[in-house]
Amino acid sequence: MKKISFFQFLKLVIIFLLTYNIFAISILYIPLSNIKNSLWKWTPYNYEQILNYPNNIKELSLLNKANRLQITSYLNKNIYKDYLDIDFWNYKQTIEIIDRDNINDLENSFYKAYILSKNNTKINSKFREYFINNYSKFSSEYKKKILENF
Repeated sequence: MKKISFFQFLKLVIIFLLTYNIFAISILYIPLSNIKNSLWKWTPYNYEQILNYPNNIKELSLLNKANRLQITSYLNKNIYKDYLDIDFWNYKQTIEIIDRDNINDLENSFYKAYILSKNNTKINSKFREYFINNYSKFSSEYKKKILENF
């Protein structure tokens, strides 16, 4: 069995990291959205990089259902990368408020954003006010979950 020296191993690691970074950056700058959508989960970027420069998806009109679905698909691919980011859940909730077809996703996003805002009293009070004003629109399951943490 052939032994690999430390410098050969370091050389292989550097080549691998360079290849991965070139791959990840090329996915970010590729213009075809169907290829980008399928490969996005293997990149290290969070949701802000796909929505802002170079794609400017955030600038698309939210009145168009296709644009909302495109943004939602990228957000759904980033759920595990941004699981503890309150801004991610708040933005996802905003997109889902416009599209009332996925009410379960809206409730789930609201609940996660509410739980993550527990230590921030200013944001938490806004979420409480929203919940009180829209109490009847929530399902009994999420009413119970939210009221337990109220």
